[in-house]
Order: sequence, then structure tokens, then C-alpha cells
Amino acid sequence: MRLLTKAEACRELRLSLSTLNRRIAAGEVPVKREPRGRRHRVYVMLDGDPPSNGVAADPALAMAQERIRGLEEQVALLQEQLDLERRSNAELVNNLNAEGRTNPWWRVWERRGG
Repeated sequence: MRLLTKAEACRELRLSLSTLNRRIAAGEVPVKREPRGRRHRVYVMLDGDPPSNGVAADPALAMAQERIRGLEEQVALLQEQLDLERRSNAELVNNLNAEGRTNPWWRVWERRGG
């Protein structure tokens, strides 16, 4: 028995949200409700294994999934670059702070002719 969100169940069952809600209301689809404040979070209970090997039958869905994978890789690369820049900037700040302790800014300014 697997618990899925309504969105996940809609994708797997290939139903619209309104159709899924009608089937839930009619008792055709089993659900589990978890209290969340004054409301409930609804999980759809499905038997069996998820669809096989993650290959989408719909070509548009397959293209979207491939695009998402590409974007996730790009985000990971950009995150690595950002981390590298942050480390570099922290090192520069440390160097500037060390330089400021040995040479106050007004002396540096005086040497420049300011």
C-alpha cells in the first residue's frame, strides 16, 4: 500500500483533480486523512508498485522530465560556482581585514596621494 498526494495520484492514475475528488467523495478511491490544524491533508492509498522504470509513455512528459533533469544539473553547477565565489570572497575579506590591521585606511590613502 502506497500513500500518494492527490497531485501524485492524479499523474499516476491519469485523472484530473476534479475527477479524483469525485471518486474520493464517492468512496471509489481509498484515502487517509491526517489532521493539519482545522483542515486535513489527504493521501490517496494505492496498491501495487509505482509505474515501471520511470519512463514516461507520453512524449511531452518525457521531454519535460528530460528538461527538468537538465535544469537540475545546471542548478547544481551554478550552486558549486556560487560556493566557490563565496569562499573566494571570504578569503579576500580576510586579507583586507588583515591588511587594515597593519595599515589603517588613512595611511593607505596618504600613500596614494589622497
